[in-house]
Amino acid sequence: MTLIRTAAGRGYKYTLDGEPVMGVPSLTGGGLPKPGQPRWAAREAARYVVDNWRALAPRIVSGEADSVFDEVRQAPFQERNPAAGRGVDIYRHAAAFLTRGDDQVPPELYGHAVACADFLDDWGVCPLLVEAQVGSRTHKYAGTLGMVAKLPTRDAVLVSYETGSGVWPECALRAAAYRFADFYVSEDGAEMPVADLGISAAYGVHLRADGYSVHPLDAGEETFQRFLDVSAVARNAKTFPALVHAPVTPIHLLKTGDAASERRTVRRSNNGAAALASEPEPETSSWAASHEAEQ
Repeated sequence: MTLIRTAAGRGYKYTLDGEPVMGVPSLTGGGLPKPGQPRWAAREAARYVVDNWRALAPRIVSGEADSVFDEVRQAPFQERNPAAGRGVDIYRHAAAFLTRGDDQVPPELYGHAVACADFLDDWGVCPLLVEAQVGSRTHKYAGTLGMVAKLPTRDAVLVSYETGSGVWPECALRAAAYRFADFYVSEDGAEMPVADLGISAAYGVHLRADGYSVHPLDAGEETFQRFLDVSAVARNAKTFPALVHAPVTPIHLLKTGDAASERRTVRRSNNGAAALASEPEPETSSWAASHEAEQ
């Protein structure tokens, strides 16, 4: 098999024909603007402080301000939804519900698994591929699709389980990337053309503890081109740091460095003395003063 997937944190890394390639989620995440994210992060951080101020305030007073700062800063990015990113696990529990009638489901996933089982039952889903790896040599990417299934209409559809806050536009971009990949890896490790699956539609299925909703996705050729555009931004972003080089010195200073250095020393010495002479005494904030008085 020339496509190799390696677990990396909560996601995967891929190599194709011995060369590393970016995964579909990394491409959409790195190239798609998220103008609302700063406001979201600020809101979540503020909410964390309001919800936990009784525990945080004594730590600040006792000298742990830096630790509290880091905790609040990271709060928006701490996953609080135990089902987030576990669509495949939820599907497997749901499939066990339908085939065996019961299953040992972790309590935090039970509602989502029931919702998934309801979806599979209501829609008459017959899975063809589950968590299959796909790759594109043409466009140098790889990924792992959620499911390709047959419906009672005999249509083959791509299904993406979403267990977070909803079904967002990048879900359609990812679906298009999977649909127009060159190949998928079969259970026996063979590369098979994705086109042979005859995928005619794509759906984002939002699984919640209290139910599910099915959202048709535009995963056609135009959306695939948008995915490629987003991918180009993500790939180029990795090279942006190289656009700024290390500091340089004018050539003429390299030749007359001694005289220039002496003039600079005099300027800095004079300015530094004047600055120190004019610098006001530091003020003690009213908060700090009152805090010290309480001690």
